[in-house]
Amino acid sequence: MKSNHAHPSRRARALRITGLVAVATIALAGCAAGDDSSDAGSAGGELTFSNWQFLEDGKGPIIWDAVKGYTGPDDNVELTKVEIPFANYADKLSTELGAGGGPDVMVLQDSQFASLVDAGVLEPLDDIADELGDSLNNTNEAGVFDGGQYGFNWERPTYSTVIYNKDIFAELGLEVPTTFDEFLTTAKTIKDELGIAGWAGRHQTAEIDGWTLEMANWIYGFGGELSDGKKLTIDKAENVEAVEAFLETFASGVAPIGDDASTFRAKFGQGQVGMLFENSGVATTITSNPDNAVNGQNMGAAPLPLANPGSNSQLIIAVNANSDNKEAAKDFVRWVLGEEGQTAIRAGLGASAMATDVEPDAAFLEANPWATQFLEAAKTSKSTLVEGFETESKVVWREVLTAVEALRVNGGDVKSKLAEVQESLEAELG
Repeated sequence: MKSNHAHPSRRARALRITGLVAVATIALAGCAAGDDSSDAGSAGGELTFSNWQFLEDGKGPIIWDAVKGYTGPDDNVELTKVEIPFANYADKLSTELGAGGGPDVMVLQDSQFASLVDAGVLEPLDDIADELGDSLNNTNEAGVFDGGQYGFNWERPTYSTVIYNKDIFAELGLEVPTTFDEFLTTAKTIKDELGIAGWAGRHQTAEIDGWTLEMANWIYGFGGELSDGKKLTIDKAENVEAVEAFLETFASGVAPIGDDASTFRAKFGQGQVGMLFENSGVATTITSNPDNAVNGQNMGAAPLPLANPGSNSQLIIAVNANSDNKEAAKDFVRWVLGEEGQTAIRAGLGASAMATDVEPDAAFLEANPWATQFLEAAKTSKSTLVEGFETESKVVWREVLTAVEALRVNGGDVKSKLAEVQESLEAELG
């Protein structure tokens, strides 16, 4: 992850948007207290670990079971989970960290991670990077900011994959689509023949974070990008084509309007949706639910039916700079990144890329042959962080998706609308 050497006014705007306007000031005093406790060498007692995944069906209990037995090198650490729903996870953590509190260790999305590092509330972890060296793969570059290591890859679920119901495809004699035109035709066939959704996806700013990940599939898939690393490129031709294709898909009637992600994912698991553009974590959750009609054997996975790879959801494990138990927190991160920890949590992370190249269990791959596609896609999928505008990524994506939602609801010319967004963001961010 590259740092954003932006004009101070841009950086201040980013902090306001992420709810961290007071963090940098408050955290300075908190960091001083945290440093004192670290110098004292405290490495025992309660250690709090925050991750919204603990609340996910199927996956959450597996992850907690994998880590809950950690007791530290001196067998004097008690790990306590902090459960916060994904919908308000980022806001709650920002508020707590801004007040000098929060969990000792946390899993973060890369967009929030960038803002928290920029605000000075995450602990530098360069010593751990130096210790572990070559055992870590290049996914851990996502935890580098301004030349320092502030986190490591907890999980990289790639969205760069279409999952589909093999039973439906077999019943209708369908081939897996490889282009957008084939995709739309296939989705229409499923809708027309079976009366169910041919495809489903997020499409409302009420789910802004998740929709960012999904919309990035379309932008990247059509060869687009939101910046060239130095300036924004919102209205470039490839972005216009991507948005037009997205809107055409919803206008065709193959996708339900109004369903949120939890709803259409549940429908897919029940055999009521033909295809999704999904991430490896969700695929694992769907196929591990014994009540679902879709399982590891009848769910297929293939590259996106677009010309280029799509996005990934980079999750980063980091340490609170204000922690009263910083040394224990850092040791837990060491354990997570070691062979024992990586092997333990691999069971819950399914087909996602991890901090090391630990392979999924052979039995898991046999039971879930779809997983290999996600592992392969992780190598080429891209972060949703806007290059050169990392700490303002949420601002940029919100403006873009607000425009796309307006186009879906009210219609209009895509190129003109994206040009307006380009002009507005240039004025706002410089």
